[in-house]
Amino acid sequence: MINEDEVGDMKKIYLFLVLSFMVIGLTACSNSSVSNNQTVPISKTNLTLTEITKHNSATDCWMAIDGQVYDLSQYIKDGLHPAGDRIVNGCGQDASNMFHQISKHNSGRAIAILPTYLLGALQN
Repeated sequence: MINEDEVGDMKKIYLFLVLSFMVIGLTACSNSSVSNNQTVPISKTNLTLTEITKHNSATDCWMAIDGQVYDLSQYIKDGLHPAGDRIVNGCGQDASNMFHQISKHNSGRAIAILPTYLLGALQN
């Protein structure tokens, strides 16, 4: 049989676990739009192909992938792309086909990190 002290200890453990999961959840949510201490502007306006073409270098790299526009400048600057500078070939354009031609891009890390660099939806 469980005594009152054990019940009190169990309640404390339960409360600790609940609070821990809440903190982890809040931390994950708050970090979803932050990369290298920079806030990514979400839903930026005027994301047309004309605008994207102006951002066509390694230091200023926007690209459209599947109707979304990403600013990958910091990703390139940090040297995070496994194939090095090959990513620069997609800067300033709709790089959807280029992205999906690489089988590794269609699952895993590439898909997971894209939202970090999202600017917003490509406009017609």
